[in-house]
Amino acid sequence: MLETICGAIFPIVLSMVLGYISASAGMFNRDQATAMNRMVLKFALPLDLFVGISRIDRQQILNSQAFAAVIIGWMIVSFLLTYCLSRFVFNRTVSLATLQALAVGNPSVPFVGSAVLGFLFGGKSALAVSLASMTINVVLIPIVFFLLAGDNEETMGESGGWLVHLKQAFKQPVVLAPLIAFLLVLSGVPVPKMINTSFIMLGKSTGGVAMFSAGILLCLMRPIINKMIITSVLIRNIVSPLCAWGLALAVHLPSFYLREAVLTFAMPSASIIVILSSQIKKGEREAASTVFLSTIVAIFTMGALIALTDQ
Repeated sequence: MLETICGAIFPIVLSMVLGYISASAGMFNRDQATAMNRMVLKFALPLDLFVGISRIDRQQILNSQAFAAVIIGWMIVSFLLTYCLSRFVFNRTVSLATLQALAVGNPSVPFVGSAVLGFLFGGKSALAVSLASMTINVVLIPIVFFLLAGDNEETMGESGGWLVHLKQAFKQPVVLAPLIAFLLVLSGVPVPKMINTSFIMLGKSTGGVAMFSAGILLCLMRPIINKMIITSVLIRNIVSPLCAWGLALAVHLPSFYLREAVLTFAMPSASIIVILSSQIKKGEREAASTVFLSTIVAIFTMGALIALTDQ
């Protein structure tokens, strides 16, 4: 059991620690980390998502309604609940509330889901990874870009009304690529093997580069701990997977799908919040610290949930 837990979590921690050490040694600076993040957001992540989603079997999606409902439904609800809590209870700005909601509602599935869930469940993990990735990038990311564009016109694109901001959101490669792949899968149009093979090389760099650059930014900005970070990590690492467990029990998911759903939501916050905070130049220390603390805490919480759901 210990080997399984370490094998699933250690690559994430190691990538971030190496980034931290490299920045401490003066090998990388903030501009270089920002450039890495831009490469991930504009190229590597969209390619990785396109390949992952295009490989899903259409019938498998249609035959997994209950499992899909838990993954998709709770991901959206947890994002919206956290945004409302942050914006209207803690009175945070639109940008900071959006980043905090993304930290909670966006487990690191697109970045490291294949490595973690693939290690635990093998090829059967593709559906969970793809459902979570599609929800994040077809539903949540357009909402995020819409909210951030309205609050950061100087860094997120042209000014204008909500239609302009929505248009800007759907121009982003990280939104467009998975949406195209999803439509191709639903319509039954096969993606040529050569295209997928060509996309894999750069796409597979997503998780490692994203966590490495997060480690660089964490070192340069110095980690902090405040009530917002602690709140985000508690909800992301403990409350969210336990709620997913309850939902899975409520819809009578088989034990395999229940375990997969719980561990999907047990993953730490995705480093995309670091990428976006760097782009809008707001909440950068908080974003990097949230990802770091969430990843460290996940060593223990995911380990516990792997053991508990294996009963």
